[in-house]
Amino acid sequence: MNSETVPSEIPIAMDEACTISLECWRLGRIAKSAKECNESLGFRHSVRRIAEALEKMGFSVIDFAGRNYDPGMVPEVVEAIEDPTLPSGHVIIVETVAPTVIWQGQVVKPGQVIVKRPPLRPQESIEVME
Repeated sequence: MNSETVPSEIPIAMDEACTISLECWRLGRIAKSAKECNESLGFRHSVRRIAEALEKMGFSVIDFAGRNYDPGMVPEVVEAIEDPTLPSGHVIIVETVAPTVIWQGQVVKPGQVIVKRPPLRPQESIEVME
């Protein structure tokens, strides 16, 4: 194939771009945990380059871990863990299972999170789990 027949741009399916974004995020988490290791330098560099390429295409990911949860948030709650030390009405996202993928400012793939919440009182509904 010569350079005249190779296009400078190619279309990519949104689903595939979301998968690449998600896997780049996962690799980034692994790279951070392997920071101590000298061999991880090349790995972290590769993850950074993939993330930069995705950003140029308009993609970004949001990891909601550590934030307060609001039932109107985009991510799906896949698990709610009771924590009796939390005050009533206070729900915290403790882990991101999958980040929310954004393309040009729009949510294209909602994430999944695990939250901690205080124990439910008998009259309370489980809004967090919807």
